[in-house]
Amino acid sequence: MKRNTFVGAFGAVVLTLMACGPQAAQAEMSPQAQVAAMKRGVNVLGYDPLWQDPARARFQPRLMSVIRDGGFNTVRINLHAFQHMDKDNRLSPFYFSTLDTMVDAANKAGLHVILDLHNFNECAEDVTACRPKIMAFWTQMAEHYKGAPDTVMFEILNEPHGPVNAVWNDMIAENLKIIRKTHPRRNVIVGPTSWNSLNDLEALSLPAEDKHLIVTFHYYEPFVFTHQGAAWTPQFKDVKGVGWTKAEGQARLDADFDKVKAWSARTGRPILLGEFGAYDKGPMDSRVAYTDAVARAAEARNWAWAYWQLDSDFIVYDIPADRWVKPIHDALIPEQAAKAEATPAPQVDPNDVMAHVINTPKLSSWTPYGEGQASTPIKTAEGAPIRSALRIPLSAAQPNAWDVGAVAQIGQPVKAGDKLQAWVWARAATPDAATRVPMNILISLNKAPWTALTNTPVQISSEWDMYVVQAVADKDYEPGTLMLALQLGKSAFPIELGAPVVLRNYAPTAQ
Repeated sequence: MKRNTFVGAFGAVVLTLMACGPQAAQAEMSPQAQVAAMKRGVNVLGYDPLWQDPARARFQPRLMSVIRDGGFNTVRINLHAFQHMDKDNRLSPFYFSTLDTMVDAANKAGLHVILDLHNFNECAEDVTACRPKIMAFWTQMAEHYKGAPDTVMFEILNEPHGPVNAVWNDMIAENLKIIRKTHPRRNVIVGPTSWNSLNDLEALSLPAEDKHLIVTFHYYEPFVFTHQGAAWTPQFKDVKGVGWTKAEGQARLDADFDKVKAWSARTGRPILLGEFGAYDKGPMDSRVAYTDAVARAAEARNWAWAYWQLDSDFIVYDIPADRWVKPIHDALIPEQAAKAEATPAPQVDPNDVMAHVINTPKLSSWTPYGEGQASTPIKTAEGAPIRSALRIPLSAAQPNAWDVGAVAQIGQPVKAGDKLQAWVWARAATPDAATRVPMNILISLNKAPWTALTNTPVQISSEWDMYVVQAVADKDYEPGTLMLALQLGKSAFPIELGAPVVLRNYAPTAQ
């Protein structure tokens, strides 16, 4: 273990990252221009454990750049927000912090972002309870993202269906009224009823004066093919072996899409195909043929599209293996998939600190744990080496050091022999400068048996210091299987932490 008061150039870089929030608004973008720029997209994050427990997150912010490099232009972030509301329908700070991290990562990667409210089933179960929740959601989201660039879009509700059908046009109007107070020209996405069915487009009533609307529909026809083996569809859960070929299916696909094209031409509303895909249990050759045919049919009609989905099921990216599912990726992005595979890995500059960072160096990456634990972002005192910190309000020592702590996920893969460093800014809010507080710094597995590559005890004081620990990987570790962990259970005083930083093979040459 080394203590280090280094600030320097890297400190400035970390401070910049920590300060990132939604970017400033840009010039107005017409919905037609937005659709042309959105091009190819993918649905992300809807069912990731991240939203309940960041320590179990599969999706890491770095994947936004992977998505962009893989040939996609847009992410549709599926938001199950109702679970994060209190009794007064207020969204939690944790929710906004988690979402901000992903939106920031997408913005930096150059992606368009759709913020899609995905509590569609709850709304179908109880429309009366749902409506105020949706309005509360968009009231808070509109305020929170009023400074976001125009590459960020709002989608009022995914797949309205069942009892929602009868009041959907009223719900569109009431939520547009909320959004337009602070976003008069941001493009908003709305779709027809019956699960965003193209057959319900004629029933969609949109305010004629609102010129910043994009209309979406979802396409999973024929359903017996796209959902064969899906456990949530009782009529198809035992179906298997159903194929699809262009020879048999292209005519229906074109006929369906031409209906949407005609409606769009008549109404002047541009189109997003917001979801399509075929479930994993279908024959791969048929899934590839179908995926390619739907994507190309949408592009031929100048629509943007978003594949369902990156992870969970229907997947196009294998997160544990950190690689594209090549047959599906090739079908979606035929040019980029082959190009990406043929491109050699770039050489890493040994003096470029950020090229070696393998986690997300932001305060929001810390997840405190332990009974009753919480944390509060704070501004540090004048003259401190960092501008902001995370305060963990401890007041009594616990029986074990590991009873209380904070963890930060390491999102990138680690190979056997990789040399790892963790840099932790920390101080304790002790009553005097002489008091020292014990803290253990670990790089370890993020699940049982919690094996540590290093477990280094340090003593922290009331002064800010950066603590550096090192380890060498004994074997290969898949993305997201390691974490930086701090054991704080023996502290009887509040602990303040800077953004976590983990580096791989950082060995700068002499300058």
